[in-house]
Amino acid sequence: MVNFKNTRLLGHRGARGESLENTFSGFEYSQNLKTKGLAGVEFDIQLNADGHLIVFHDDDLERMCGQQSRVDQLGLTEIQCRLQFGQPIMTLANIAPVLSGFSVIELEIKTHNRTNYAVLVEALARELINTTFANLPIVLTSFDMELHNRLQRHKLLSHVPRGLLIRTSEALTKATNTALQLGCIQLGIHYPLLTQAVIQHSHRYGLPVSAWTVNDINTIEQLIKWDTDVIITDFPSHLLLP
Repeated sequence: MVNFKNTRLLGHRGARGESLENTFSGFEYSQNLKTKGLAGVEFDIQLNADGHLIVFHDDDLERMCGQQSRVDQLGLTEIQCRLQFGQPIMTLANIAPVLSGFSVIELEIKTHNRTNYAVLVEALARELINTTFANLPIVLTSFDMELHNRLQRHKLLSHVPRGLLIRTSEALTKATNTALQLGCIQLGIHYPLLTQAVIQHSHRYGLPVSAWTVNDINTIEQLIKWDTDVIITDFPSHLLLP
């Protein structure tokens, strides 16, 4: 068990080291960890061929479903026919019932060189504005500057909190300025890049730090000492109250 003090722990893709990632049952599993101290979850969404937001990490279905089809090539009916280790692929709307009660939900928006940004932003507005999700503590996260720019300019979505994701040393050197210019309220930083100085610098600019994806207990304890705001892990139950 780890003393998290003021650091909040999130389950990665639900809790992918302990339950099947990005699935309804995986998020139900995470729900059961709330009483032990799990603050929330992080998971992925992406656009499919007919404009729905699909809860899925990879560009294609090979790893999870043994098929080479890309998510953006498949319509909703085709997606729903695919099983990942016996469980259906979910839409964002499908999983709303198992997200209630969390204090933090980081929702990573996956993009690629084929992304239709206009359709993606329209889908986000449809799913997040005046729906169940409007009352959930969601932070939209992305590496994609173009997407952040579009969300910042959107009349309704500009009010939804966003986080800039950082995975390289080069991006880290200008992360605080970039995040503030894009209207982001936090940084999500790949944990090997983190030092106490990086966290203190981010905090001076009013930007909380979310560290991903950390599974080593010694590293987690160090990040807590450095006042990291959020830690994302694959194995939340190993770190929480018995």
